[in-house]
Amino acid sequence: MRQFLAFCCLLLLMTTQAIAQYETPSSEHDSSSPKSQKVHGREAAHGSLKHHRVALIWGHGYIPKGFNNYTEVRTLIIPVIGLDYEYWFSHKFAIGISNDLELSNYVIEVSHEEEELEREYVYVGALMAYYEFAHLWAIGIGPGIEMEKNRNFFVVKTSIEKEFPIKGEGGWDVTPMFSYEFKSSNGHGVYDAMCFAIAIGKRF
Repeated sequence: MRQFLAFCCLLLLMTTQAIAQYETPSSEHDSSSPKSQKVHGREAAHGSLKHHRVALIWGHGYIPKGFNNYTEVRTLIIPVIGLDYEYWFSHKFAIGISNDLELSNYVIEVSHEEEELEREYVYVGALMAYYEFAHLWAIGIGPGIEMEKNRNFFVVKTSIEKEFPIKGEGGWDVTPMFSYEFKSSNGHGVYDAMCFAIAIGKRF
């Protein structure tokens, strides 16, 4: 677990330093206005607010209760890809659909049933609500479902992300993000998962 968190912190730091040149400070002003007005970083980069955003996601997830059936490795880190869609009502609020696919097979321990359950290429879909709590920092939360051929689970997903708009009319951004998923069945918590990822977003 410590190794995973250290990896996440290091990758976030490297990504932030690498793309910080693309971020426009929030203190940039509109010179055409008689009164100085703050311009949001997204508008400074892309022009007027673009309501739609799609993002391709690549990351690695950590499953505390998961292990590999062949090696019995208990620190299970697996690759994850995703595709998200968001609709932004303003710079502060949005709703969206999160879609993630785990590119691995593993086994989890279901403690309240005293059994082991195999998971194979798990899909997690969630309906998310987003709120920008600081400049270009957003948190999200929403219900969803984990679908897999052996058994499905109810999911509550939360996320936090920092957007780095890339200047230009293309509406592109690079967004490091961290998410946490709590999975349950019949009122019982089954297992949880965490994921650190990088999203390449496109607004239109």
